[in-house]
Amino acid sequence: MVTVVQDRGRAARLALYLGQMFPLPQMVPYAAFHFFAVWFPLQAVAGLPVVRVTWNAVRGVATVLLFLLLMRVYDELKDAATDLALGRSGDPRYRDRVLVTGAVTLEDIKFLRWIVTAALIGLNLWPAGGWATVAFWLLFAVAWLSSRWFFWPPMSGHLLVAFITHNPIALLLGAFIVGLFADTFGSEHVGGNALLLLVGLWLPMAAWETSRKIRAPEDETSYQTYSRVLGWKVAPLLPAFFAIASAAALVPVARAAGLGGLLSLVLVAAAGLVVYRCALFRLFPSGRHADLKPWTMLYATVVNAGFVLAVLFHEPLAW
Repeated sequence: MVTVVQDRGRAARLALYLGQMFPLPQMVPYAAFHFFAVWFPLQAVAGLPVVRVTWNAVRGVATVLLFLLLMRVYDELKDAATDLALGRSGDPRYRDRVLVTGAVTLEDIKFLRWIVTAALIGLNLWPAGGWATVAFWLLFAVAWLSSRWFFWPPMSGHLLVAFITHNPIALLLGAFIVGLFADTFGSEHVGGNALLLLVGLWLPMAAWETSRKIRAPEDETSYQTYSRVLGWKVAPLLPAFFAIASAAALVPVARAAGLGGLLSLVLVAAAGLVVYRCALFRLFPSGRHADLKPWTMLYATVVNAGFVLAVLFHEPLAW
């Protein structure tokens, strides 16, 4: 690990941070697809004559993007001491992070937190009232509590408790999108399929979160992983289960939206690929097979992009 001399201005340092930890060329399309994967199917299920992109949708995409960045910043600040220790110990996943090398400071991250917070609140102060307002402030409050470990700092040492309390925040983000949809098109168009859609789109994030903290026995360090907590034989069952449950929730939504059988087949095949990779690690544990994160990321991409593209293929689009 080489310590970088901080000879850049704050703007340049934050650009460096974003480039490594929150690359905008990847995250902007991800936020848009994640938003429209809820926005478009809800309109299709409701039987609306055309699928619309509105100013509320633009605000929604910006909110999703900024909220994802806020959660990244919250994690950076919460885990700073642990990440620095892991990086200085030589952990390959942490030693080159810009916060570890000194290229970016904690004060830079705190400054970014305030900028993102102000932008989020500014975006959602008006119009006041409605389902989206309630959902946003609930989402924001829970996220803020998570940034303080829900006022129980020992939670940081309990991986499963942290997962149970933090991961469902992604479900609340989906609820915000549903609230925005209800405010725009009418709450009478929100039914049981909305819940299936939210759960189905949330579970890929749970699969990704668990998959990125699984290592082969010989690669374990002091970093707390699911394979350390549950054992390498049990840990890969988590992302496999989440992928299966996600597909089981989303296939009925695809049918209700009239998106054809092809999307259902693609969802099942993508979930099956995650299950296959998890089984491969379970049967033949190795550092190479332990790298499950790309496969859960692929599943999440297929799920989000699949619904967006399927709706656009079957329904006319209007502003």
